[in-house]
Amino acid sequence: MNATLPRDWSVLADRLAGWVPPEGPFEPAGTWKLSYQRHALIPEPGGKPAGGPAGSLVIEIVPETGGPRVQVTEAVVTGATTVTTAAAYQCAADQLLTPQRWSLDIRWVSRMPLVPVAGLDQKRSGRVEGHELVFTAAKEHRRPAPQRWTASWLLFAVLPHLPFAAGPALDFDLFEEGELHKPEQKLAYAGEQTVALGGKNVALHVFEQFGRGVLPTRWWLDTKHRVLLSASERHLHLLGSRAPGATT
Repeated sequence: MNATLPRDWSVLADRLAGWVPPEGPFEPAGTWKLSYQRHALIPEPGGKPAGGPAGSLVIEIVPETGGPRVQVTEAVVTGATTVTTAAAYQCAADQLLTPQRWSLDIRWVSRMPLVPVAGLDQKRSGRVEGHELVFTAAKEHRRPAPQRWTASWLLFAVLPHLPFAAGPALDFDLFEEGELHKPEQKLAYAGEQTVALGGKNVALHVFEQFGRGVLPTRWWLDTKHRVLLSASERHLHLLGSRAPGATT
């Protein structure tokens, strides 16, 4: 099979120079920590994708009795402003790692003195009570819990458990940044594709995600079920070069 460089990878252009696919073991059900670089995709005149690095994302998972604990740290860089979110999730031991309790600590930093960020820092939390989701920020509010749901960051930990096989799409609702509801999501296996990366042909497996309120996203996993790349039309997350596998 001849390797190709699909659009999700080719838009990185020179940013892929020196990037090498990770090697070594990876156990989705074990203890692991993976670090990603966040890239913005900003169209140039004529529609050609461009952009550059725009932050980072770290996902760390620790199995526990009753369900894993997931720690997320994401830094989103926009111009001279960086918004860093540290999120902690206690999850159920189900297919979607459904959050049971969670907390978010959001911090704003600006390198421009004329850009006011004082007072923008936030602390949020939430929990499941029966058939309700309870969100706490400046005040508490409740909403009915969807039948099947997860948090957007947790997809990096959900996907490694999915089989590389065609079948019915996984249906669920999504919550971004703790409480932004994105209903009627679907996640489906799209097949295997060989990509030329780091000077060699690499077999990757692709999942496609689409639904209300989100841009279609493609997830690229290696044969160990490690997420290497998540890519939409606006931004993507690329796993750190030579990233380690599971750590125990």
